[in-house]
Amino acid sequence: MQILRLYDPARRPPGWMQIVKPGQFALFAKDLDSDVPCDADGRRFADPAQGSCVVFDGLEEARAFGEAAVARTPAMRVDIFDAAGRANPPLLTLVHPSRATEADSHPRIQRRRRLIAWALIATGLPLIGFACVERNDRDIILPAFVGINMILAAARLLWFNLAVRETERVRQDRVRQHDATAVTQPRDP
Repeated sequence: MQILRLYDPARRPPGWMQIVKPGQFALFAKDLDSDVPCDADGRRFADPAQGSCVVFDGLEEARAFGEAAVARTPAMRVDIFDAAGRANPPLLTLVHPSRATEADSHPRIQRRRRLIAWALIATGLPLIGFACVERNDRDIILPAFVGINMILAAARLLWFNLAVRETERVRQDRVRQHDATAVTQPRDP
């Protein structure tokens, strides 16, 4: 475990991305409510230039540290990235179990979005149908406008659910790939 400032002009290389090597993992902590970066103990950085991450040599070590950190500080979220850094979504996002239901990928949140989308479709289609049947031009504008916008909003919600599921699937594949690599490659002493 190594605490590493994100950017240190006195260090060579100055950026954290040039220091983290393949097979290492960077842990970033954020306040869950404000999304403000903080240290691994949940304290916000007084100066953004003092921002840091914690670098680990193994994914399991980073996961264990992150789980312990969110257990100590429930208002904190921990993101764990591989050596590619923020070029990809985090390999793991850890939150306290009491706050897990707030995540976009939680099944209850996805189910709620899906139900809202289908309710919008069920309400929007009759409005569009009414606008098509009604022949008075003045009376069809509002129902058609509202109905079309309801269908578009529903499509956005369903598309968001699809994107969240796909991102989660890719993330799980990346974690499995890192786990398999860790098993096949012996660790240096």
